[in-house]
Amino acid sequence: MKRLFLFLFVASFMMACTGGQKSETNQGETTEQAIEVTVGNFKEKAVDLVGKTILIKGTADHICRGDGRKLFLIDVEMPGRVRVVPNEDMAAFNTEQEGLDFVVTGVVAETYIDEEYLLEWEEELKAETGSENALDCESEEPGNKDGEEGEEHEHHSADAAYEQIANYRKMMAEQGVEKLSFYHIVAVSYEVIKE
Repeated sequence: MKRLFLFLFVASFMMACTGGQKSETNQGETTEQAIEVTVGNFKEKAVDLVGKTILIKGTADHICRGDGRKLFLIDVEMPGRVRVVPNEDMAAFNTEQEGLDFVVTGVVAETYIDEEYLLEWEEELKAETGSENALDCESEEPGNKDGEEGEEHEHHSADAAYEQIANYRKMMAEQGVEKLSFYHIVAVSYEVIKE
């Protein structure tokens, strides 16, 4: 009984010492040395970091209101925007923390879009809308508002989705590639820094 009391006392003391910081960690994850990256260099380094654990700091520019499963980090001093999703064992991000600074530890993941994916997407749209609308857009700005966010098509109307499909095809043609790669972080832990 004494040991249990001592353990509870030490545990509560340690919890009290965290001050104004909130931390969410997925217990059971292996602790691999994280490679530090910035919002500004993430896009450039991501291709070599797929599957590796990284540490990134940034400000929550947007947290998706629908389900809280997407957090977008920015750095006010450099360009770039990085999508972060919690792993399957973590709770969704709290939308009230938008605008706060985050320190995220996570694994870099790649999502790609190729012609097969685009054809499947078109078939889904036709099934949902029951139409055979032709792709009639000639957008000057390839990609959606967020550019590198890739597979975010579930939030678009059918017309916007068809436009996005055309933009992806245009991007592949301009770059001379058969697939477009998009990178994001699957968070294993994060800390919200409250100043």
